[in-house]
Amino acid sequence: MVHDHSILAPLRIALVSGGLKLGGSTTFLCNLGGELVRRAIPVEVLSFELENPLAPEFNRLGVPVILQDDHRLIFEDRLSAILLRLRQFQPTVVLACLSAVSFEVLRYLPSGVLRVGLVQSHDPAVYQMVQFYAAHLDAIVGVSRTIQETLEAMPEFAKVCVIYLPYGVPMIETLPIAGLLSGTPLRILYLGRLEHEQKRVRLFPKILEHLKASGIPFHWTVAGDGSEKDFLQSAMKSGAEQTVSFPGTVPYAEVPEVLGQHDIYLLASDYEGLPLSLLEAMGCGLVPVASDLTSGIREIVDETTGKRVNPENLDGYAEAIIWLHHHRAEMSRLSENARARVRSEFSVAAMTNRWLKALPTPSRAIEWPKGWSIKPPLTMPRPVYFSQPMRILRRLALWLRRWRTDPENSSPP
Repeated sequence: MVHDHSILAPLRIALVSGGLKLGGSTTFLCNLGGELVRRAIPVEVLSFELENPLAPEFNRLGVPVILQDDHRLIFEDRLSAILLRLRQFQPTVVLACLSAVSFEVLRYLPSGVLRVGLVQSHDPAVYQMVQFYAAHLDAIVGVSRTIQETLEAMPEFAKVCVIYLPYGVPMIETLPIAGLLSGTPLRILYLGRLEHEQKRVRLFPKILEHLKASGIPFHWTVAGDGSEKDFLQSAMKSGAEQTVSFPGTVPYAEVPEVLGQHDIYLLASDYEGLPLSLLEAMGCGLVPVASDLTSGIREIVDETTGKRVNPENLDGYAEAIIWLHHHRAEMSRLSENARARVRSEFSVAAMTNRWLKALPTPSRAIEWPKGWSIKPPLTMPRPVYFSQPMRILRRLALWLRRWRTDPENSSPP
């Protein structure tokens, strides 16, 4: 056993994720990790996948990121590597942030390490997954009140501390929003995944037609990428003083500039956790027109900060935008209130303060094992797939796939 009394020192936090693809879950890790570094609290981000599109931002903030090569290593080998890294880092807190693979890490942590799970989406599939790990959690965090209440109602978490800890975003000084001036075209923004699942982007052509019929001038930016991009580009055509553009994926470093060039943020989702992109937009003074969802939306959007639309009222999104066009003074008030709400309650500093208040001070030394016997994942219905003979075959199959595409750089397992 590895015994280290230095673990009695201040917090050491490991943030474990199933992957770091672009999205709110990765941005959260970047925001929280960066603020912990700024406060001189040791932190590491560990991912089960190699992809890391926000690498420049993690590097700028000084957040150490440890990646596992999912193209070369089977799940069990990546889990073993992450556990070895954790033993080297010796965290007092491990936070599982995304998918079942990150929660698997919690099963192998020694006594004394605080094991925390994070639920970021009000989605039945997510609740079904996390219930498998209730026995391996000291606390579970919901990013919205609705998520917290749902977890508290689940019998699996009766003995687990359930905590509400919403996101926080950087506060950026922006130029005055030109669209607030009477007579100027409204500048509408959607920034996110171009998928109909959850985001309902196939509603956009209908919303566009309603806006065109009203005669109001506008420019609508549909930023992002996804399986529906080609459909949207073919279905959403510009007209005179009523234009649409598709700039593609926006690098994270350029998001503040893009937000500063728009007036209204549109979100037509049918479920969310706490939309981090919405917080970023409101923090820059954009007025939200968002689905009236119980999870996340109602905590930040009300009659003083924006417009909520019943998700079943498909005409309501365009009607809210048209109303804002004709009430510029009210839109200006909503913009100021939206920015003030995020600054006071949902800044990165406020989020980090909440996390540090919720995490206890380490009370004793932690003994780390020299090794681990990796078991089949709890969520897998066929554990034989993860048996020792199958692991050998899966390693070989992975190598053969690499060898077919790049034989010169594929050493045998």
